[in-house]
Amino acid sequence: MTSKTEQSKQSEIDAGDQIQRLTAENSRLRMQFDSTAKQVQELNEFIQIMLNLSPFSICIIQDDQLIYINKAFCDTVGYTPRQFRDMPPWNFVFEADRQHVRKSVQAMLEGQAESFFMFRLMTGEEKIKWILGSVAYIHMNGKRAVLGNFVDLTEGRVMQLAYNDTLTGLPNRKLMMDRLEQALVAAKRRNGRLGLLFIDLDGFKDVNDRYGHGEGDKLLIEVANGLKDVVRRENDTISRIGGDEFIILLTDISQRDHIELIIRHLFERFAAPVPIPGKDLKIPVAFSVGIAVFPEHGEDSDTLIRHADEAMYHIKKTPGKNGFHFYQP
Repeated sequence: MTSKTEQSKQSEIDAGDQIQRLTAENSRLRMQFDSTAKQVQELNEFIQIMLNLSPFSICIIQDDQLIYINKAFCDTVGYTPRQFRDMPPWNFVFEADRQHVRKSVQAMLEGQAESFFMFRLMTGEEKIKWILGSVAYIHMNGKRAVLGNFVDLTEGRVMQLAYNDTLTGLPNRKLMMDRLEQALVAAKRRNGRLGLLFIDLDGFKDVNDRYGHGEGDKLLIEVANGLKDVVRRENDTISRIGGDEFIILLTDISQRDHIELIIRHLFERFAAPVPIPGKDLKIPVAFSVGIAVFPEHGEDSDTLIRHADEAMYHIKKTPGKNGFHFYQP
């Protein structure tokens, strides 16, 4: 029979073995935990690096607050991370597009929309950019959040095709409207003035009828090049909005004389008939120009364009045409 002393010794040995096993298991688990924690830390560091190196603008929105933004997002929108801290997510969306973005985001999150949507944003430098966006639900800290992924299309070839006139290379109506909206925002903040020139070629139909549409297109290209010679400031915009109609947007206008000086240069530039490349042909060019000034003649883009158009038709009805007229209420 086993004595109580032997039983006690065996119990001590068993307890010691169990403690050793528990200690070894605890050490193994601690090493495993440390290894896992290190892997998680390295993975987080890797994700952070990848997000900041990504050319795509990425943000995370939770409880209607931006809780994460990467470097590309800051670069695209034009604000620093500190400036974003107290900024609602919708503030950088162009005001006219905010309702569209809200509906697009909600529809996409509910699986009722396409994978991407387009919208405009207003940067910290008061520039309008076209953005292609996508969103998805994720979880952060046990709560649902929205992950946003965005691409700046402003300088891309797709945007060039969509917003530039294919014949002359000038901005088209869509891009002109964007530039005008942008200029209006800046002018209202700075109490500035803008000039909008609505230009129509006089007798262009006769050119097409007499020489053909091919020569008419060449004339339009030469007119576009001539307009570039006259309007050279980087912040001004020349656009072809269709047919033989052009719009010139003049920003930072200090006085009315500045606009009249530009128009005089325009008529001087086209005082002589325009040579047509590849042809022994020169075609006389005449313009009817209507002008509207912000804020005197309107405070929104549609009103300014309409009034400049009305002023242009005032010249069209004048015998001889080839002149300019400021809008008169």
